[in-house]
Amino acid sequence: MATDIRAIKALNDFPETPYEPTASQNVLEFRWIHGQCFQFRLPDGKVLMTDPFLPQNPKAWRRENTPVLDLNELGPVDYVTINHSHFDHTSDLPAVFKENSPIVICDRIFARELSAAYQVPEYNIWPIVPGMTYQFDSFRLDTVAGKHNDIGGPCDLEGARFGDPENTMVGPLNSYGCLFNTSFLFTLTNHYRIGFAAGVDVKGMAEAWKGIGIDLLLRQRLVYAKPEEYAEDCKLLGGQLIVPMHHDAAFDWNADMNAYARDVNGLLRQDGVPMAMFNPQRLKWYKVQTSICAEAML
Repeated sequence: MATDIRAIKALNDFPETPYEPTASQNVLEFRWIHGQCFQFRLPDGKVLMTDPFLPQNPKAWRRENTPVLDLNELGPVDYVTINHSHFDHTSDLPAVFKENSPIVICDRIFARELSAAYQVPEYNIWPIVPGMTYQFDSFRLDTVAGKHNDIGGPCDLEGARFGDPENTMVGPLNSYGCLFNTSFLFTLTNHYRIGFAAGVDVKGMAEAWKGIGIDLLLRQRLVYAKPEEYAEDCKLLGGQLIVPMHHDAAFDWNADMNAYARDVNGLLRQDGVPMAMFNPQRLKWYKVQTSICAEAML
């Protein structure tokens, strides 16, 4: 059908219908639970959990007033990823499986021991090879081999440091923890990218993710890392928003993560880097959004 050019008029910049002051679109929701344990409500409605370790775990770094997770509020879990096999990344898998039957994604090198230690059905485990890409219904997963920080000593096959006298498989499972460390890049169905960056091989992760464009960066706050070091790591890795993880353990000088985040943000602004760090309150759900608002509202 031909357009009648004679009927075209100039845009009315002052219509009867008012202008909307803002527009926003939810991207995802997340909460930090403990250590490297997060839950994400993904765009397709599924839920991802990382490194299941709860604050009420007897081995957890916690204070008397540290909030604990009511397991009745855990809700659905469809996917679990394991960064490495230490107890503080794996030992609450049984709590997850009480009401759920998630896909558990972990390095194939310790998949057998993980299944035996926590009685995870083999069918639920998706063994991966770091460096490979995997496609799931809710995300594409790019994996990169990393390196755990130095905790001293040789491989602990008997579990002398991290063993469990009531579960003889925990020691062998933990023995892989310092040797095999995997970081993840999640590309969600809405094309939003989450970088899960743990361990000390920051240059290796940065090279693997070079030019990709991370939206949300989860970066481990190593217990000894000063704000200057953390900011430099994040600049190398890239991302628009930064959320810390594994900051459950701290020294006196870096126990206040709100102050730590302010210091990091000050350093990023000083260097003109368009990144911002956000320190989430434990167990509280947050929404990540893309939004537009009038300049007067900023």
